[in-house]
Amino acid sequence: MITELETWGIFLSPMIASPIALLAGRKSRNASGIIASASIGLSLVLSYLVYLKVSSGSQIESQYTWFYNINYGIFVDHLAIVMLLMVTFVSLMIHLFALYYMGGDPNRHAYFAETALFTSGMLGLVESSNLLEFFMFWELVGLCSYLLIGFWFFKPNAVSAAKKAFIVTRVGDLLFLIGLAVIYTSLSPIASDPLSISFIVNNAAQLPSLIGQYNLTIISLLFLGGAIGKSSQFPLHVWIPDAMEGPTTVSALIHAATMVTAGIYLVARVYPLFYEAYPISLYAVLFIGSFTALFAGTIGIVVNDIKRILAYSTISQLGYMLAALGLGSMFGSDVISYSMYHLVVHAFFKALLFMSAGAILLALMDLRDVRQMGGLWRRMPYTVTLLFIGSITLAAVPFTSAYFSKDTIIGLSYTFYQSSGTLLMAIPWIFLQLGALATVLYTFRMFFLVALGKPRSHLASEAKDPKKIVLIPLGILAALSLVYGIFQGSFYSFVISGASVPAIPDMTEMLSIAFLVIGVIVTYVLYAGDRFTKINAEKVPGYKMLTNKYYLDKLFTNALAQGAILPLSSAFAGMESSYNEGVERFGGSFLKAGKVLRRLQSGVVENYFLLIIISAALVFILLEIVGGV
Repeated sequence: MITELETWGIFLSPMIASPIALLAGRKSRNASGIIASASIGLSLVLSYLVYLKVSSGSQIESQYTWFYNINYGIFVDHLAIVMLLMVTFVSLMIHLFALYYMGGDPNRHAYFAETALFTSGMLGLVESSNLLEFFMFWELVGLCSYLLIGFWFFKPNAVSAAKKAFIVTRVGDLLFLIGLAVIYTSLSPIASDPLSISFIVNNAAQLPSLIGQYNLTIISLLFLGGAIGKSSQFPLHVWIPDAMEGPTTVSALIHAATMVTAGIYLVARVYPLFYEAYPISLYAVLFIGSFTALFAGTIGIVVNDIKRILAYSTISQLGYMLAALGLGSMFGSDVISYSMYHLVVHAFFKALLFMSAGAILLALMDLRDVRQMGGLWRRMPYTVTLLFIGSITLAAVPFTSAYFSKDTIIGLSYTFYQSSGTLLMAIPWIFLQLGALATVLYTFRMFFLVALGKPRSHLASEAKDPKKIVLIPLGILAALSLVYGIFQGSFYSFVISGASVPAIPDMTEMLSIAFLVIGVIVTYVLYAGDRFTKINAEKVPGYKMLTNKYYLDKLFTNALAQGAILPLSSAFAGMESSYNEGVERFGGSFLKAGKVLRRLQSGVVENYFLLIIISAALVFILLEIVGGV
């Protein structure tokens, strides 16, 4: 019973703290951040206590009747507890840094109330025992992201970015909702709670014979659509770069601890559905993830906004996580461990990178163009050193944590190709391997432009480190980014009992190291000094296409939104207007008839008597005529 209360408290703590922080913050602005941070710290402690219970081998599950045959409750197993620990820990680090970063914002009480609710929504999603409950928290996370991306609502770009994020993710949410409807109708005849996660996970092997493999395939693909929207996979990735208009700590929350990891967790949570469906489901996961990893990486090479570079790196790394899950047809459920390990590692170094960038942006008065920075390693040695640790981890330099997580996924994709015996299955491996090269290029291009050379603006020449105490959360994340690789084997075996560390093929390891060396040399030569200013990038083949992000934004805006949706909306509006006019005319005719009849109601008895005599006479005349005929 105590463990159950602790488990409920994990997401209820920041949820309750959210309105308290808002109200208390109106009297004391600093109180809001302290309340929000303390509530998430409590969630972290509770998560650890639940971890001690779950690590002994037991699951925590409680179900309560909601309505008809749908329940609500909590379900925590090894997969869920990994997410709970990651979300609470990384969110706490971000909140502690935000006490400094948002310290001068007059609306910081609203900010911390929203981030506490944001974290609560993610924790509730992870703990949900029912897919409908899962979906409600899923939508809460989406709502909070909309509020936080548009937090600086006085900026037109922030408002536009918030609306874009909300609309694009709704596409995936609709697919997810349809998937819920299909699985509900399919399982209702055979399950007392057809949307129970534990029922689906524990009985997945029997589902093909009970509801048909075709239905399972449709359901899994619809769920994948939801994951694509939330976890910004191609082609629904377009909202993530624009979401950088919010505060940098919001970007860290969205990209590291919440929101975008929700889609990956969805696929991992209901993974037995994908595994038992037709192979097309896992192939779709594999090819979409691997393509996204390379696609986003190539765009990151030409972006100049430091936050948007990190945004495209998030899209790319999420592609690796999704692609890992797509390898399950050969490696079974062990791929969940490989995907989740990279998710946790990514949370560490991506939060570190965004907060390091946030400290730099505060020093540079929100100057975000890396071409106007330079020389910051001398002026901000502590902050830029932390940025360097995050960068080498992102680039998977040997023996950093991402070296163990990302290279494992690349190696598995190569083994998958070799074992499949078909050239088609080489495509995911090629995408992931080239994605690793793109990662090195955009990462060190960013770092060299920021850290080395001479300052290229007066703001860069005057930058200074923040107080060292502010950087403590970043230092903790930096340490984990460097050493978390030693937990690789124990992590795998904890998430999936018996999962082991796979051997990385020599060929992929050699290619990864070769790409790392090539990428560092190329970017150092071009961007460590001012050499890049002498290059006419417009003449480089493919540069214009990359700067236009493969024209997808224009396709969605011009062709889809303006070319299709607006005309359809206009047509429907015209039909609605015509219908409304018809209704008004129909009603108007009755009103006119009423006015005529109202004149007959004069209230004079003589008139009523005369009307009766005339009506009776007409009736008698009519009867005489009919009778005569």
